Amino acid sequence: MKMLLSIQQKYILEVLRKLGCVRKDQLHALVRGKFQRTDFEISTARMEAMLRQLRAGVGDFRLDGDFARLARGQPDANRLEAIDVMLELSEGVPQDFTTKLETPRLLRFALGGDKLRLFSVALLSCTADPQHISRERSERIVWISNSGTPPQGLILPPKHFFAARQEDGSHRFYGSNGP
Repeated sequence: MKMLLSIQQKYILEVLRKLGCVRKDQLHALVRGKFQRTDFEISTARMEAMLRQLRAGVGDFRLDGDFARLARGQPDANRLEAIDVMLELSEGVPQDFTTKLETPRLLRFALGGDKLRLFSVALLSCTADPQHISRERSERIVWISNSGTPPQGLILPPKHFFAARQEDGSHRFYGSNGP
């Protein structure tokens, strides 16, 4: 028997195919952002109901505590932080995103508006020097670290930023002084 999914549930599965594993609050923010211009409000209760239905009807969908994932997806602290950065910078409404990237990038996303802007979130410990990471012309790179703080003496090239994790889980962004 095949389960009929709402467009919101189809989007949830699309998000999980791209990201593997997300915290439920991150997933709720992405779904709310995607469907904010509709008459269908994505309340916490509605989100929980959609997740329960997916768990009951989709074989590889999993709910583990605070996490929603597909069977192959496992929590990855760096990827989860990259998703937090994306949600903060996009105000919960990224145009698109992907994780199919080369190291040190963890996540790439686009922001809409007047002009499409491309961002990548990268892990600082996966490179010897951020100066040597090439980027697309319109791309901005946001660096994160396992410690949540920048290393002493970090110098970033133009259009590179560091996201310092705050105690409340949000980030403070520090940029380069270049053009």
